[in-house]
Amino acid sequence: MHVTSIDRYGLEPGVVTEWSLQPADDAVTESAIPPSYNQHFHLETARTHGVGRSVWMAAAFDLPGQLNRPALDVALRLFISRHDTLHTGFEVGEFGAVRMDLDHATATIVTSEPMTTATTAELRSHLKKRFTEVCDPLTFPAYTFATVERAEHYTVLSAFDHTLVDGYSLVIALGELRQIYEGLNALPTLDDASAVADVMSHLGDPGSFVRYCELEADGLVPIENDPRLREWERFYEICGGTSPSFPLDLGVEAGHPAPQGADVRVLLDAERTAEFDSICTAAGGSVFTGVLTAMGMTTESTTGKSTLPLQFPLHIRKDPRWADAIGWLTTSAPITVRVTPDGDFGASLAHTHASFRVALTLEGLTMAQVRDALGEKIRRTRTDVFMVSYIDYRRLPGTDDHDELNAHHISNVTVADDAQFWISRTNRGLSLRSRFPDTDVANVTMVNFLTELDRILHDICKRGVTPIGSLTEQLRDSAIGAGTPLI
Repeated sequence: MHVTSIDRYGLEPGVVTEWSLQPADDAVTESAIPPSYNQHFHLETARTHGVGRSVWMAAAFDLPGQLNRPALDVALRLFISRHDTLHTGFEVGEFGAVRMDLDHATATIVTSEPMTTATTAELRSHLKKRFTEVCDPLTFPAYTFATVERAEHYTVLSAFDHTLVDGYSLVIALGELRQIYEGLNALPTLDDASAVADVMSHLGDPGSFVRYCELEADGLVPIENDPRLREWERFYEICGGTSPSFPLDLGVEAGHPAPQGADVRVLLDAERTAEFDSICTAAGGSVFTGVLTAMGMTTESTTGKSTLPLQFPLHIRKDPRWADAIGWLTTSAPITVRVTPDGDFGASLAHTHASFRVALTLEGLTMAQVRDALGEKIRRTRTDVFMVSYIDYRRLPGTDDHDELNAHHISNVTVADDAQFWISRTNRGLSLRSRFPDTDVANVTMVNFLTELDRILHDICKRGVTPIGSLTEQLRDSAIGAGTPLI
């Protein structure tokens, strides 16, 4: 899956149609289940900003031939019926957010008047406008679908506000919707209920994200004496009592977002990525911690600071109940990159990966519990959090033919007051999507940062690292001298 932003999405123009869920009159009721912590955080930001800054994300895939409209209509209704996150939305007021449920069984799919677009720019502009209007956390339902038809092939897009999905969910949505649609498209008639049921029988249990939200709310017990809390407390102390921030000048004041800039690029091709993987593994690390270390080396070369604290998202789908669920099923974890005085990549990577392993031990601790327990020890100064995400799409189910499908994960372009990065690995190699304020200062900063990161990564592939045995001895000596345990 190619990860990009709407302003960089190279979509071929054609006839675009929007497909939206229309609830029946009086089919929406109030729910007693509160929003999850992630949803609450997102809704509070939306309430502050107002309508028009939706952090939506979309999945897109291409198929050959002509679109079967009746089959897609049925496929969309069946897909929506499977996932209860798509049956909910929120009413947001001054004193909080209330979950609202709709009766999806009485809802219908309505289509817009088909519109012919002549250029990629025109199509992108139209999709951005419509997705931003519809997929907003302050609207309901906060998702929609679209098709773009051409003479010999067509594109199917599914767009959702972030309250409803995460990046992993897009993979599930793309795979399921495609499987349902193609199964229905192959039927002689859509009136055969048993044949339709057979198509659906090949899908697994979708789980319930709303149930997860309920369990999360019930499980928010105080954790003042939990040893995992001390790791978060130490992390926030490193960050000055607040969330981590990108260490280079972005030309914005904290808490005052500017229009967002974006960059999408290939870091390493497939061959170089395999080399980098081998190098990182030999040094006791991984591709993710290897790129983080390279980022630390990049910032150290500019700022002289050898420590780079940041947060990264972790999916919480190990529980089989949530494995195939669509929803925002991630938490956040802290990690600190430390570049060794000699700037050696292998030794620095070993430190980074040790921090990563410690971060994994914090699993099960929610950000709501951390925030409640630390209270005034942490403060929110920025709208965004400096974070780096990593997904190896090769390991996710149903992604083997994503290149053939021209599969895309597309994000909106909104506002930003910090930098955020999404690393993705596919069969094509390693790619990076960057999000940052679109200021003169930030644009210069990011060009320089990404250029230097590119140079460092390729230099690592060229030079390799010290063998793991030598590194282990170096780290053991360093740990003994510092009086700290070696993890």
